[in-house]
Amino acid sequence: MPVVFVHGVATRRSPAYDRSSAQRSALLRASLGPALGVPTDALTVLDAYWGDAASRFAWAHASLPDHSEERFGATMSEDWPALAFALAAFPRTAATAPVTAVARTCLADAIDLLWTVSAERAQAAEAGELAGLAVAAAAYADRQPTPTWSAEVTDDRVFLDRLLTRLPAGTQNGDPVTETFGGSRRRVAVGRLQEGLARIAAAAPRAATTGLVSVGRSRTHHAVSRFLGDVLSYLRQREQHGPDGAIARVIAEMIEAGDRARTVADPRLVIVAHSMGGNIVYDLLSCLRPELACDSLVTVGSQVGVFAELDLFQAVAAPRDPSVDRVPALPNLGRWINVFDPDDVMAFVVGGIFADAEDYRYSTGAGLLGAHSAYFLRPSFHRLLAARVGRAPMSGQVKPPDDGEDPSPAVSQVGPRQ
Repeated sequence: MPVVFVHGVATRRSPAYDRSSAQRSALLRASLGPALGVPTDALTVLDAYWGDAASRFAWAHASLPDHSEERFGATMSEDWPALAFALAAFPRTAATAPVTAVARTCLADAIDLLWTVSAERAQAAEAGELAGLAVAAAAYADRQPTPTWSAEVTDDRVFLDRLLTRLPAGTQNGDPVTETFGGSRRRVAVGRLQEGLARIAAAAPRAATTGLVSVGRSRTHHAVSRFLGDVLSYLRQREQHGPDGAIARVIAEMIEAGDRARTVADPRLVIVAHSMGGNIVYDLLSCLRPELACDSLVTVGSQVGVFAELDLFQAVAAPRDPSVDRVPALPNLGRWINVFDPDDVMAFVVGGIFADAEDYRYSTGAGLLGAHSAYFLRPSFHRLLAARVGRAPMSGQVKPPDDGEDPSPAVSQVGPRQ
């Protein structure tokens, strides 16, 4: 099951992007491989990076307001996304042992919180072991949602020690611990988790500072300009160049690479598309490059539904009766899963518009500001994704219809919603 990941807007290469990409790919391999019976090392994960083909600002963002008076004295860390996610948990936690306090209510939430913050600074070489521990921890939390031993713990480091003793000693494949120049991989990963505990504890006193508000406003403003710029850049490229637009071409080439990567042991092609990436992939499959095909499409925090309602897809016609009419299922797409967080203001559902599309509700717990970028950081998301994709039938390689074949008719029934 080759996996092609398509990111959303406002994404640019940086050390932080490279780290998050490595963590995401490792989690996808560690979770999806076992669920589908594909060896982890045989699962191909391709990153369809298109940021370099997106918007460029001629005056280097000179249009952004300069709130220098609000930033004066700010000492906030550069790792804003992880700390914002950590701070989202504090209203319901104890200041002395925040991760343990979360675990007493829901162990899965505590694991998501700790691994998200810890992975923010992890190097690419650490991704595999961290992902293996994350998958093992998430599986344990599935069996023990509120373990009795968590009530006996009053220190976060003790909590981590107790949790780790309940996980397999090796990696996610049961391999023995491998020694590296700096010590065993597991030892390095545990050190990263311990660092994450310290960062979470240190974040609490800063939750109400004006520095936090200032950094948040500045970063949000910058992200919004990139968001609008990338959306408009794609639409302009599509209008002027169609399938030969730079963004469309980059993503289409990666989907073709994923198709070529199919093997007997790894036969199905899955596309996971975040935010604007989902809109572009649907555009490619439905209109720009209909000869492309995939067995499963997973859109996450995406706007495909609202793009359809605004008549932004050439292949989607307005309904005569919106209460019953649905856009026909694509013949070159086997299954479509759409995941959204109710707190993600940039995420929309698709089941009321597209036939056979399945909407699933998922809470990142990151709040209105952090939800949109939090999905792929959480081990629980990958565990649930593996369960959903793993239930898809082994239909083999989906192909578009022959020229004379009639595509699938419109279906008014929609998929399940949770």
